[in-house]
Amino acid sequence: MRLWNFLKINILWLLLLPLVVVSCKHPEPEPEPQPQPDAHASGMYILNEGLFQMNNSTLSYYNFTTGELIENIFLDVNHRGLGDVGNDLQRYGSKLYCVVNNSNIVEVMDFRTAKSLKTINMTGKQPRRLAFLDGKAYISCFDGDVVRVDTASLEIEATVHTGRNPDGICVCNGKIYVCNSGGLDDMKYDNTVSVIDPASFTVTKNITVVINPTRVKAYNDRYVYVVSNGNYGDVPYAFQKIDCQTDEVVKNLNIEVYNFDIYQNRAYIYSYNYSTMTSWVKVLDLETEEIVTDQFITDGTQLQTPYNIQVNPLNGDVYITDAGTYAANGDVYCFDNQGKKKFSFEAGLCPASMVFDFDEQNIAKK
Repeated sequence: MRLWNFLKINILWLLLLPLVVVSCKHPEPEPEPQPQPDAHASGMYILNEGLFQMNNSTLSYYNFTTGELIENIFLDVNHRGLGDVGNDLQRYGSKLYCVVNNSNIVEVMDFRTAKSLKTINMTGKQPRRLAFLDGKAYISCFDGDVVRVDTASLEIEATVHTGRNPDGICVCNGKIYVCNSGGLDDMKYDNTVSVIDPASFTVTKNITVVINPTRVKAYNDRYVYVVSNGNYGDVPYAFQKIDCQTDEVVKNLNIEVYNFDIYQNRAYIYSYNYSTMTSWVKVLDLETEEIVTDQFITDGTQLQTPYNIQVNPLNGDVYITDAGTYAANGDVYCFDNQGKKKFSFEAGLCPASMVFDFDEQNIAKK
């Protein structure tokens, strides 16, 4: 009988052990959505920045199938405005994150419905841009800090100081790279890109670049490309390459790039001259580091004030926003990879960041 009781106790323990192990685990961080090769986007969100101190930033949604534009989906769903100067829009998991700079908030929404889940208050920090890694959101802020937010609890966890007016931010080789622009001090711009170790959440290195770095994107988890705006005078825009294994600038490509996006092994780059009000869009092969397309737009489409460029990761279509005169609604243009316009539509005031909807279902309006 003792043997039977012993066996029963051990059998019961073996049955309960998996439950004990599972119950002790912390909730897994929400994985970032990855587009499938046979998937196709059903639409896209567009963040319209609006004008400084006008409190008129808006979020639009464009349906690729019907051609319908929901002009202000955030207002429609949440019955309040988005805020003052929307600077960045990113998706992570099932959530949509929107940085509203002058309102000092990060608005977190359900990706499927645009329903607000939480407004993260960042009073005095002037949040600027977003990057994500392992269930954490990293937010660059013009007050000099990068803030880490847990994407499950949506609570601020920690803050690290990097430099003056941090702007563009990205993840490469398991590290966070942030541009310290000094953009609010035109007499003495900053000239560093800080490298943050996410484990210790400390700055491990400051990489010297051309003054006023503002944009940064990773390529193949090995390199980071950085746009520096210079001083808008005798120091021109620069396009630089950082090796993320050595954390050193390995090349200045000597191209006056204003903004860019990366698709496969190509960078779609553009520039805009505010004095002459002229622009160009080119394609750079990142393996050969040569311009392979000197004039990307081949059908005669004219852009007035290009404001952002993003490539649909599902099919390689290139989207360019046009702010126009900044006083009226801007436009969004879609080009195929041969530079021919597929369609365009009017968005909101200063259309900037775009996020593609990879799922088949159309987003709810209400």
